[in-house]
This record gives sequence, structure tokens and C-alpha cells, in this order.
Amino acid sequence: MNKGYIALISILIISALMLTISIGLSLRSIGETKMALAEQLSSRALALADACAEHALEKLKEDLNYSGNETIIIDGNNPCDVLATEGSDNNNRIVKTQATSSGYVRKIKIYIAVVNPEMQFNYWNEVADF
Repeated sequence: MNKGYIALISILIISALMLTISIGLSLRSIGETKMALAEQLSSRALALADACAEHALEKLKEDLNYSGNETIIIDGNNPCDVLATEGSDNNNRIVKTQATSSGYVRKIKIYIAVVNPEMQFNYWNEVADF
């Protein structure tokens, strides 16, 4: 009879350990899935901000008086913002863009040494804030 109790207690302990390990693995998997989704949404926001920057640079190249201050819709329903451009004429211009994807905001700041005839950049980077 004692052997039966020992076997039952052993099975309960092993089951509890297996349950604990299973729950831990499940929680880790959920956490990794959330991180992967966050990375994807953040990357999407950066891609939108870059696309907005490309749009702004094209506009600036066509018209040196381009002032920015517009929202652009990419692929039907993905907005990004071109903020006010800084500087004037052909030299030393600054273009700033930002985009949001499900709460993840990414910002791009570009320093342009020369706009025309061939655009030359001093700096094109993602920034935390303007």
C-alpha cells in the first residue's frame, strides 16, 4: 500500500514539474511573439518614414521652395508626415519626416548639402526626436 502512495506522489510531483515547464515555455513563446510583432510594426514605421523622406526629396528637387508640411498616404492607408523643411535655396536644407504604425513612431532627419544638380547629403539618420 505504501508503494502505491509513493508512486502517486511521484506522479503528482512529476506532473506539477511538467506543468510548470509547459507554462514557462508558453509564456516565453508569447513574449517572443509580442517582441517580433513590435519589431515588425516598428520596422514598418521606419519604412514609411523613409518613403516619406524620398517623396520630400523628390519634391524639393523639383521645387526649391517646397516647404513640406504635408501628410502622404502610402499604399492606400499608411500615412506619414513631412514636417516643415528648413533652409532655403539650393544649399544646406533639412528635411524631417515621421511615421507611426500601431503606436510605434519613427523619425528621419536629413541634412542636404546641395539639392541641385545632384543631391548631396551630409546626414540621413533616424533620430529619437527633432
